[in-house]
Amino acid sequence: MRYKPRRDIPLAVRELKSLSPTEICKWVRNHRTKVDSKTGKRIQVKRKPPSISMFFQRNPELYKQLKSEIEEEKIDETQISETIFLNGNFQKIPCVEKWVLQLRARGAKESSIKNFLGNLRRICLGRLPRKKGERAKPYELIENWGLKHPRALTLEDCLRYTSELIKRELPSREHRLTMRNFLKSRNVAEWDTISGKLEKQKGQYAHLYTPKENIEKIFEWLKAVNYDAYLATKFSFKCGGIRLTATLNAEAQYVNEEDKTIIVFEKANRNAPKRRITKEIPDNFFKELLPRIKNGGKLFKIEKAELTRILRACYKAVIPELEANIPMPFHFWRHQFAQHMLRATDWNYALVADLGGWKLQTLQDYYGAFDRKTLKEYARKKLAGI
Repeated sequence: MRYKPRRDIPLAVRELKSLSPTEICKWVRNHRTKVDSKTGKRIQVKRKPPSISMFFQRNPELYKQLKSEIEEEKIDETQISETIFLNGNFQKIPCVEKWVLQLRARGAKESSIKNFLGNLRRICLGRLPRKKGERAKPYELIENWGLKHPRALTLEDCLRYTSELIKRELPSREHRLTMRNFLKSRNVAEWDTISGKLEKQKGQYAHLYTPKENIEKIFEWLKAVNYDAYLATKFSFKCGGIRLTATLNAEAQYVNEEDKTIIVFEKANRNAPKRRITKEIPDNFFKELLPRIKNGGKLFKIEKAELTRILRACYKAVIPELEANIPMPFHFWRHQFAQHMLRATDWNYALVADLGGWKLQTLQDYYGAFDRKTLKEYARKKLAGI
């Protein structure tokens, strides 16, 4: 049969299960012939390895497709065990290693990459995440899931995993983002079928509240352990629920000592534009902050990771009954500003929304909810005065 590279090289690769130019040349010699121009007789077709390499260079998409087919076939023929998910083995799997390199190239934080890897490992093992407060319990396994090699993970597998999360009313967004991202890195068609949108369960932390006496205990604990953590936390709470990044980037040059105000630069989320916001600094806290203002530069000399660690330890020590329900230790103070100001202003949502930089509906849905007991106590006090 006459040699045609476009037809025969893919045929050789699939039969040999190899992309080796040397092996492909041997296959061509043994399977293809041509007519010798001198003798008129059939002779073997001889090709040199560099010609095969050049063919792959001219056809990169075909090379990628063939490589993918070979890897998938090898995985299908391999009996995998849980050992590939242990002791750093998982990160060494080629498709996972490539994915991590892509994440780093896009500027992903190491903490985010670590979370992505943990989620992907859990998905491949068929384990469902545990609810908060149930971390001592064993993982629940998806029935008839088995073990999935990450290279063999399909869109259908990911859709099923998402369905299992939703059926059990478990938070799904982090795992959905992981699956979308990983499938996209492997060029899996229709990877965006899996939504990356926020959970529908809005306001799950809208009731987050601890009384003033606990707030004072927290401040006392922080002041004794780390003064910068104490000042940064109190700054957020006292000055309108300022977010973490805006707090840690607060600078003395933006303080107006006469008006007792500060300009901070804040983003509502990763994709939102940065906003320039003026915040009031209460008189009693301004005196505490004044030495830092006089020193110039950043007001708080503490890193995000250290502040988060200290706050988590503080909550475990001071408010252990609430600690498990606080997903983001510093953002907790934005919730506390909303809850305490609403109580102080007789639930004046319009005023508190303006002070905290919320839309009215956002404040009501995500920060300023109250339970029936609180409503009855408030109503009882007000009814007595009419």
